[in-house]
Amino acid sequence: MPACVIRVGEEGAASQRGRRARAPRLGRWVLLLALAGSGCSNGESALARGDRFWADSNYVGALAEYRLSLEQSGSDPTVLARVAHGYAMTGQFERARESYDQLLAHAPEHTDHAVFDYLNLAQRALERSDRYGMAGAVQAALSLRPGLPVAGLTGALARYYASTGENDRAIEFYERALTTADPDSVGDLLFELGEIQEARGACGEAIELFSAYRTRVRTGPRRDQARFHIANCSYTLATEARAAGNAGRALALLGTVIEMGVPVSLQDDAWFERGEALLEAGRPEEAMAAYYRVLELNPQRRGQLAERAQRRIDEIRFGRIQPSVTEPEPGAPGT
Repeated sequence: MPACVIRVGEEGAASQRGRRARAPRLGRWVLLLALAGSGCSNGESALARGDRFWADSNYVGALAEYRLSLEQSGSDPTVLARVAHGYAMTGQFERARESYDQLLAHAPEHTDHAVFDYLNLAQRALERSDRYGMAGAVQAALSLRPGLPVAGLTGALARYYASTGENDRAIEFYERALTTADPDSVGDLLFELGEIQEARGACGEAIELFSAYRTRVRTGPRRDQARFHIANCSYTLATEARAAGNAGRALALLGTVIEMGVPVSLQDDAWFERGEALLEAGRPEEAMAAYYRVLELNPQRRGQLAERAQRRIDEIRFGRIQPSVTEPEPGAPGT
């Protein structure tokens, strides 16, 4: 124990024997002086004590001394840099960022130090499965160095932003992750990015991603899921193509849906849409075969789709082909 603390302790003991009422106050002074660190008898500064603690890997003690030194010196950048780094080393991201913000406002040459600390905090957060903390630390680093490579964190960041519904950010980090990921990780990244693109209505991009996934990954449940997504998106794009008058593109996309055989609930719709696109392309005999396929998938001949397919077959057979009219929903005006 430092000499000055010993002396105060001895005085406190003597006072306690003589005037016990003052003992609690003296006891608190002993504790405060002990916490302030050692070396008070030789005039060692708080900054020097902090550096000594730091050299011993006592980061908590060092941070306490650096904060004391900062209070004594005002906003000395040298001391403030130690405080900011101390907060980072003790895992206190928000306080580290506050200190670095204050430091960089006057000493921007410390920017790389801040970036290093933020990435270190992000990695530590990832290791303890704190995706929120990881994302905050990485964003702090990127705010100082936009475009900074964050390999090893991009996949986790992409998944974090996907889980929070921030699709634009998720897509950014998925695309960055794909450029640096090891081969074993690429498949999952492709699949997850495909899901995001499909959810936001970008079915063209989604089909490319799911197709790339199926090319890369030959087994596993996600392969069948990717097949489902490809077919579902192909059907959506096919109906859009037909509405835009592009029968050829619609036929190509409907061929994918039929070839995939999923979704099962859309197979009769796909065959009916194929018949409509073939009629628009001037191929009535092929269209009739498509409509017959609709009936085969609905052997009871019940439902609007079966009725429309039968009506189309009769129109082609008796030469009374009419433009396709979307059937009104039950309960709509005029039904």
